[in-house]
Amino acid sequence: MQFFPTMAIFLKIGSLEIRWYAVCILTGALLAYYFSIKEASKAGYSADFLDDVFIGVMFFGIIGARLWYCAFYDLTGYLADPISIIRIWDGGLAIQGGLIAAAIFVLFYCKKKGVQFLHLVDIIFPNVLISQAIGRWGNFFNQEAFGNIVDESYFNGVLSFLKSGMYIGGHYRQPMFFFESTLCLLGFILIKLYRKYSKNHRGDGMFCYLGWYGVIRFWIETQRSDSLMVGNLKTAMLVSVVFMVIGVAGLLGVFRKKIYSKKPVIIFDLDGTVLDTAPAIFASFKHAFEIHAPNLKLTDEDYASFLGPTLKETFEKYCPEASKEKIEEMIETYRKHNKEVHKDLVKPMPNVTKLLNYLKENNYNMAIASSKMTDTCNLGLEVSGLNNYFGAVVGLDQVENPKPDKETIVKAVKAINGYLTNAIYIGDSVGDIICAKNAGVYSIGYTSNKLMLQDLIDAKPNVLIDDLIEIIDILKEEHPWTHNLR
Repeated sequence: MQFFPTMAIFLKIGSLEIRWYAVCILTGALLAYYFSIKEASKAGYSADFLDDVFIGVMFFGIIGARLWYCAFYDLTGYLADPISIIRIWDGGLAIQGGLIAAAIFVLFYCKKKGVQFLHLVDIIFPNVLISQAIGRWGNFFNQEAFGNIVDESYFNGVLSFLKSGMYIGGHYRQPMFFFESTLCLLGFILIKLYRKYSKNHRGDGMFCYLGWYGVIRFWIETQRSDSLMVGNLKTAMLVSVVFMVIGVAGLLGVFRKKIYSKKPVIIFDLDGTVLDTAPAIFASFKHAFEIHAPNLKLTDEDYASFLGPTLKETFEKYCPEASKEKIEEMIETYRKHNKEVHKDLVKPMPNVTKLLNYLKENNYNMAIASSKMTDTCNLGLEVSGLNNYFGAVVGLDQVENPKPDKETIVKAVKAINGYLTNAIYIGDSVGDIICAKNAGVYSIGYTSNKLMLQDLIDAKPNVLIDDLIEIIDILKEEHPWTHNLR
């Protein structure tokens, strides 16, 4: 394998050299990261988590790619000169070793952080193709990843710009790096279109990547003359066969039963979803306004707007001139009255007991995520006889950022040892649906209040129901239980 420093160096400052190889790999990695973080953020992953994943993938990916290359290129030579192992700037990274090492890191990191592995790699893996498409040009500048000897006329036409770089060891060589780069870019586009316009199952992003890259790499290796070998076999061809088998089998649904075997956690809003608290809410708001804003006239639409927002938001909306202290006084008046009328005015929503019994009998983990204070939530569940169904109750006093921020759902899911990437949130307000989207969980909009129906439709939950018992049939369907359905 020939190496020409004048072609390989991107920038030289004194003794410091920045090589095209590093520039191409880093550019590809950053672009893949951009696409991944854009999609992963919509699925509820935090920026800090994604940054940690990116750093870990880069670190372990490069180590895995280098060790794989050293092991199958010239293990004896590298062991005789161990320092040469770290000189990656001279070339010598094997993408398949990097993929395996990076995937192992992501698997263990997801387990540590309580994130579902398949959901994350479904997002990341297709974007690896754009990284590979750009990174392969590093092989061009290092004059690697070439094919068989060809005549000079081979480069007439569209390949003419590659001609000088493919003159290696006194012969012109097939630019296999270029073909692989082009096919990776094509695969990136096709998989994006497939995931956008077809029904996706959990794992399909990863399976598409493995199947596509397995096929193109197998073909590339039939033409390459600088492949890594194990005995008389090309290592990349062997790994490509494994990739193809896993990818095709996954897309055909061979692993689907295993993938969907884990039940999603079920998180409920409280008011208007589990409990019919509207009479108590309306009575308490009326009581508080009669005392603190006696001249305020309220319509049916006004009363409907009380369902969903926090007490602070509602009182600030209808009494915008009130001081902070006055708002706190109004909230205290409301809460005192609300607790007093709970026993008489709060009851379970229609069919909620039947649904909860089904979920409990079928071993679903359940929790409450509400904008009410936790003690008031527990009081409502107790007077309604529903306090034994839920593994956790997360109320307003347990979070710094109330709904529609995702914190309430995140805490509820973690409290019952669940995954945000395998969770359902059921609520009756626009704020509930926005909260579910912010957390990246599957959202079910429950139309318990007809005055809020159009607003719920506009909020675009994953599914809209008017009877809680419908949830039983939804659970029998195959879904990746995330908001973006991937």
